Amino acid sequence: MIDIIATLGPVGTDSHIQAARVGSTVSLHSTFHAAIEHAKKFRTGLLVPAGFREDRDGKQFSWVDFHFEYLDSFELQSVWFEKTLPMGLLHKSYDSIALHPSTCSLITDLDAYKEIKYTRSKVDAYQRYSQGEVASVLASTSMFNQIFDQPYIKSRFNPTMVWCLYRTLTCLT
Repeated sequence: MIDIIATLGPVGTDSHIQAARVGSTVSLHSTFHAAIEHAKKFRTGLLVPAGFREDRDGKQFSWVDFHFEYLDSFELQSVWFEKTLPMGLLHKSYDSIALHPSTCSLITDLDAYKEIKYTRSKVDAYQRYSQGEVASVLASTSMFNQIFDQPYIKSRFNPTMVWCLYRTLTCLT
């Protein structure tokens, strides 16, 4: 067991839940890039889902990019698969949608939305929806308001995610 594991927050993300299962302390970060930098600096473990995708300097950065770019800094320690938290698409209109970049492949008609707002987590996506910033959202159903959101559930998803736990390598300088 790794004592400290850095991963994507906030509390309640799939990454947070998985990290808590394998580490005694979880260090949550607003982006995977921040989690990577934290793990390098403090030599902690790092949990990355294989579906990870985020914008870095205007370009998509994914698990594959991370895995090969950081070969000198991290070593894959273990891999497992687990269902994500159940997700749902709340759809009021095609005006706008908030979602995490890693989930965009689940929405087959994503191009129909006039505005797509990518967020740092499904938690952030749902917050935008609940504050009225967007008309639709893809988020974990555990966040849904069971009374007000129920009529807008268009689709449900419960995919399996591959989880990759890394350890930091000793610097050889």
